Amino acid sequence: MKKLIILLLIFSCVVFGEIYYGNLHSHTSFSDGSGTPDEAYEYAKKYLDVLAITDHAYYFAQKINGKTKPYLTKLAAERHTKNGEFIALQGFEWTAGVGHINVYESLEWIDRNREGTLEGFYRWLVEHRKLAQFNHPISKFGTFDSFRYFPEADKYVNLIEVGNGNWALGDVINPEMYRNYILALNRGWHLGATAGQDNHKPNWGSANDVRTGIIADALTYDSIMDALWKRHTFGSEDKNVRVLLKSGNHLMGDVVFVDELSRKTLSLEYEDTEKLLYLAVVSQSGTVLELWPATERLNLNLSVTPPDGYEWYFVYMRQMDGDKIVTSPIWFQIPSSVYVNSVRVSPEEIHDGEVAKIYFEIYNVTGEKKRVTLSILLDDETLREVSQEFSPYQVKRFVVPTGALKEGYHRVFFLVNGKTVQSVSFFVEEKLKGVIMIDTLHENDHLEELKVLAEELEKTGYKVKYPKVMLKDLSGVDILIISTPKKGGLNFAKKLSRKELETIKNFKGKIYIVPGDDEEYRKTYLEQIKGEVVTIEELREKLLGE
Repeated sequence: MKKLIILLLIFSCVVFGEIYYGNLHSHTSFSDGSGTPDEAYEYAKKYLDVLAITDHAYYFAQKINGKTKPYLTKLAAERHTKNGEFIALQGFEWTAGVGHINVYESLEWIDRNREGTLEGFYRWLVEHRKLAQFNHPISKFGTFDSFRYFPEADKYVNLIEVGNGNWALGDVINPEMYRNYILALNRGWHLGATAGQDNHKPNWGSANDVRTGIIADALTYDSIMDALWKRHTFGSEDKNVRVLLKSGNHLMGDVVFVDELSRKTLSLEYEDTEKLLYLAVVSQSGTVLELWPATERLNLNLSVTPPDGYEWYFVYMRQMDGDKIVTSPIWFQIPSSVYVNSVRVSPEEIHDGEVAKIYFEIYNVTGEKKRVTLSILLDDETLREVSQEFSPYQVKRFVVPTGALKEGYHRVFFLVNGKTVQSVSFFVEEKLKGVIMIDTLHENDHLEELKVLAEELEKTGYKVKYPKVMLKDLSGVDILIISTPKKGGLNFAKKLSRKELETIKNFKGKIYIVPGDDEEYRKTYLEQIKGEVVTIEELREKLLGE
């Protein structure tokens, strides 16, 4: 968690750069939409500064009068582009089971029939050097193999939809897209936030108030494309909100390379006729600031110190009417050819005396071979130090155990050639009284009562587990509770398998048997299992001392 060092709120004197409003995701009859590209651009001029037509590429095999659809769309875009008034962009949408991706300003194209894998698509993208965007990142359409990181493709996939939808309500920035935006950033992608209408009807720009804010020097083709390449964007459910996140001369979307982890200043400017109800400044390490300003104009300055050499910050906002806005991040990075991301500490809940595992990815962001020294520190102690060689853009995955941990906060630091390029903190809970497993797989009686007891046990320092498939893994378990079967149910499910009986026989912990109503199986269980026979109340007294 970052420390907030300085916070200054000013409710006036807001100064903005040029903000233009676009829709970077739309379709026409050249794929599964309506109308022609000319009709789309002409219609959008009444509502937008920028419209990108991104028809599905798998419709492009069929030409029109001997000409390709991307070429005809490009001609239409050139006819309708007028600097200072309207910018028309052209592209295509690659769709596959792993996800959908927009590619902008390309006459060449690729579809799922020619290439259906992420690796193949990224190879094509790198070869053609085109700007791309992750579209509607939700499980329904695909999340790009959980945003598996490809360092070379990161140069070209520079945008991501945090909102997508054509419905009139315009409530398109949903929790799943927002979570996956953060997931993609944590995997290492450098992405600017957008929100698209994804039009399939003749309502380009008018479907709702969803917009992508684009901060550009001017409303010209070159300036708009430059801004999109640089991720100078925000996704919004409000059609004309003015938002600017910056740090000094750097705008949201910029990667700021720093030589030391010194104090940085972030500035947020907001202006709209709708009051800003809530905002959160979010970083890779968590939420660093929450405010409920209830104002139409805001100028906020805050000072933060990044904890390591790779940290990003963006702002999430919600207006009084419920409209949401998400900015692109600003990254602060120590210059390095090799970085660490996708850090995960497992398990999520760790108790005093237990061992954790640190999962992470380390990758080369250059097109050259690199050899580095990787040092992993837990607090002040070295966990691992190794020399690693990387081929160009190579990604490696590692798991490092911690050893027994003590109660309290801990932090893991990742150093590449002596520079701290990443870190993660976690908390270790007090020591458990014990780990209990309750059998639920064999038509067990008294399960509702046992689940109530389990809640009481967890509140007093026990950890309660349930078997998933068989009673075959009792490692780390101190107490096993088996309620014999109830009357009725499936007889085959009541039987303990040979492997289960062997596991129970070899179990070194305490076994409690709670008699169930099925007399036949009660007798069988008592013959097969050596354990203390107790009622629910007796079990409660033994474990809780009541």
